[in-house]
Amino acid sequence: MPPTAGPSSSGANGTDLVTFFQPFYNLRSGRLQGVEALVRRHGASDGRHQLPVDFFAAASDEGSMRGIDLLVLEDALGYLARRRRTDGRTDLICSVNLSWEFVSHRDVSSDIEDALVRHGVPGDRLLIDITTHTFRRLVEVDGDCLERLNRLQRREVSFCLDGFTVEDLDLLPDAASVPVDIIKLHPSQVAVDTEDTRRQLGEIAQAIQAAGLPVVAAGVETADQLEFVRELGFEWAQGFLLGAPTAADDTLSHPASLQAD
Repeated sequence: MPPTAGPSSSGANGTDLVTFFQPFYNLRSGRLQGVEALVRRHGASDGRHQLPVDFFAAASDEGSMRGIDLLVLEDALGYLARRRRTDGRTDLICSVNLSWEFVSHRDVSSDIEDALVRHGVPGDRLLIDITTHTFRRLVEVDGDCLERLNRLQRREVSFCLDGFTVEDLDLLPDAASVPVDIIKLHPSQVAVDTEDTRRQLGEIAQAIQAAGLPVVAAGVETADQLEFVRELGFEWAQGFLLGAPTAADDTLSHPASLQAD
């Protein structure tokens, strides 16, 4: 039986996990493109939630990251299924961050394919986020895993290279030749407070686009940042300016399109 995931799921060692969802928007159409599934852990008695940075390292050491990923995948596809069924939102995409432990596992393809069938969600509505660190490991040591990801691409599942910075420009040839469909910049790259950072962001965007890959701007927090990434031709954007991560029931409050300037 697959793990059961809902608004709150029990993770490794009894840890309570909850999946939040953050919207991202298509900058060409101005429409809500989809949501990113983001795992949190119930924290102290004050009701706050811990961010992944606070517990992922321990989970990896304990060998429980794959279980966490399975739970979040279930929540993400369950969310999409509900939106498709109750709101007719068959256009929405959900992105899910998957760890090295998950994407390198021999059952990665069947796990995702089975989950898609179970929830009745087409493969083209799922976007798998893989960090640049994980991608480097895949390219360097695990050709079999790349083939398993190719199998998912044949089911129209897409892959995003996540957390991309200027230090990752050397990955572009591999990203263009193996299963990467879109690149998401690290939020630090969108901090356009100086002429130097603006120039660097423009150079990164130009290099990615020259490789034939679309770009997502993560961490957009100001109107100036949003306008600048639009000028650079970014396809999608997300960040606190456009909507903070919220519980599944609250994502209906995200506007269907970007507010007019």
